Amino acid sequence: MKERFKEALLFWLAVTSGISSIVSLFFVIISDNAKVTIALLAIIIFLVALLLSIWYAINKYIHKDYDRDYQKLSFFTRYEYLDKSHIIYDGYRLIQSKRFFLSSIKWKFKWTGNLLPKVSSALQNCDGKIIKNSTNDYDHVILKFKRALLYNESAVVHFHAEMDDAEGVAQPHLDLKVEEPISVVNFRVILAYKDNNFSEHATFKRKLINSDTPTDYEVIGSVNFNTNSKSYEYILTNPEVGYFYRIEWEK
Repeated sequence: MKERFKEALLFWLAVTSGISSIVSLFFVIISDNAKVTIALLAIIIFLVALLLSIWYAINKYIHKDYDRDYQKLSFFTRYEYLDKSHIIYDGYRLIQSKRFFLSSIKWKFKWTGNLLPKVSSALQNCDGKIIKNSTNDYDHVILKFKRALLYNESAVVHFHAEMDDAEGVAQPHLDLKVEEPISVVNFRVILAYKDNNFSEHATFKRKLINSDTPTDYEVIGSVNFNTNSKSYEYILTNPEVGYFYRIEWEK
């Protein structure tokens, strides 16, 4: 960081010195008032250049120290079937900014149905546009903060989706990709259309994100169905990094 800061500072000092030298040539042919004005402008230019140099050096250091725009601290997700084809999804993520100014984030998701969901947010600005991925990876939407986050400032991010699975092709599971440490993840799935006799367990699985050979999900637990709330709930604490985690249920 020190070397980069010195390089940037020397560069802007050289530029400012050059500008000052050129300006000084005009001092002998212009009035005293004009000299004062130009001198003030030169000082302002120097101070702006100095601040930009400091900002550049610190920003480069921050990017080197943390390569992501923000850190995920916790995640709460709710996936509710209103009936067999209409689903509402809500995700709440507590994040901490790792940039000087964080004005927006990408919320990645993958809907397996054929009809595009309607997306929005109760906390951020969202234009409802879904940006499709050209590969089989996650799609995403842009969530814009109403006030940009500063470095190390925390905020709750919200993503809402209304989905229609009239064709019955959506897969009954929720996935989470864990690429960095996160303290807690809460999965909640509500099957409001199930009758009072339904009591099948859901399974909780995981598989490696990066593997030399294709791998299947391995079952690491089961989740009881709460017949009173007609829901599954699974709390995952400090999950091991480098895995996809999935809760899967009977449709």
